[in-house]
Amino acid sequence: MAAERDNQGIWIEDSATVIAGAMAAGPGAMAQGSAQYAISAPADLESLRSAIGALVQQLRAAPEGVADAAALADVAASAAHEAAKSRPDKRILGGLLQVLSAGAGNAAAIADAVVSIQHAVRVLL
Repeated sequence: MAAERDNQGIWIEDSATVIAGAMAAGPGAMAQGSAQYAISAPADLESLRSAIGALVQQLRAAPEGVADAAALADVAASAAHEAAKSRPDKRILGGLLQVLSAGAGNAAAIADAVVSIQHAVRVLL
């Protein structure tokens, strides 16, 4: 039984992001999960700008599950301002989107929108 006492489990620290249907750790550990959803990511820069604008509007509507929607709307507006540039900075947008992701709370629609936009930023910029 010493192996059970040595099991440290799964540690996720600092600013790590994990997207998983299921996770398990240790000898004999099992996990089963499934998820079926599709997030359509913006396909071009104009669609990216539009998606960020829609996110700003969603946050300004103060969705349930978001602790400080007004502050996050300001962050999303900053992302929209950066995306509106002729050559948006991928690192700046990425940082702003990380803040939005962390603040999405229990609002699945906001979290999904941010993930979609993050994907588009990685692909398009």
